[in-house]
Amino acid sequence: MKRTRALGRGSDDVAARLWAKLREFEGYRFRRKAPFKSFILDFVEHEALLVVELDDGEPGQAPSRNAARDRMLAEAGYTVLRFWRSEVARDLPSAIASIRRVLEDRPPTRSAVRSI
Repeated sequence: MKRTRALGRGSDDVAARLWAKLREFEGYRFRRKAPFKSFILDFVEHEALLVVELDDGEPGQAPSRNAARDRMLAEAGYTVLRFWRSEVARDLPSAIASIRRVLEDRPPTRSAVRSI
C-alpha cells in the first residue's frame, strides 16, 4: 500500500512538472484533466487540437490500450502525443521539445487566422 501511494505521488509530480512547463507556452492555453466525451485527457490545447497523455510503464512495453480513444480524438482532428511517465521524469526537456515541434508544425486554427 505504501509503495502504491509513493508511486502515485511520483506520477503526480511528473504531471505537475509537465503542467508547469505547458503553462509557459506563449500563445497556447493548455488545460489539465479536461473531459472529452467519456474520457479525461491529461493535457489538451483545443485551439491547436493537441492532446498530451502520460502513460504509466516503461519504454519497450506493450503499446497503449488506448487505440479506440486515440481513434476518436483523431477523428475529431486532434493529434495525440503519448509519453511514458518514466521518460518524462528522466528527460522533461525532450518531451517539451517534442510538444513544441508538433505545435510549430500545426497549421493555424481559425482563431489564429482571425488574430493576424
